[in-house]
Amino acid sequence: MILDTQYLGKLADGDDTAREKARELGESVVPTRVPTAVVWEVYTGIGNAPLGEKLRALYERLIASRSTIDLSPEVARRAGELKREHMNSDVAKELDGADPLIAAHGLLLDEPVVSNDSDFRDVEGLEVITY
Repeated sequence: MILDTQYLGKLADGDDTAREKARELGESVVPTRVPTAVVWEVYTGIGNAPLGEKLRALYERLIASRSTIDLSPEVARRAGELKREHMNSDVAKELDGADPLIAAHGLLLDEPVVSNDSDFRDVEGLEVITY
């Protein structure tokens, strides 16, 4: 399972539904992974947040408890294709931030993305798990 920035943010906020999904995922044998693009996106946001150091420590714990996936050239190419397809579409939502990279990881690894971000729903072939 690929974890999106939005999901980690909800966990950091103590959202009950995100915590319940985390318990569910913790009981399964399926690995949960955090793309390095999510780490980048998280740290971009931390710099603008009040209580940045406390938030940084919380995210460090959340990220450290899961495996990370590096950005490969294959993922970068697929993400670029997705970004272009969505930018040129009259119907699909445009993918912003790290979303194309996260979606590309899910597609190439054939793993669902855990997120409530509605932008992912328009990515053809991507399974999205909401909570």
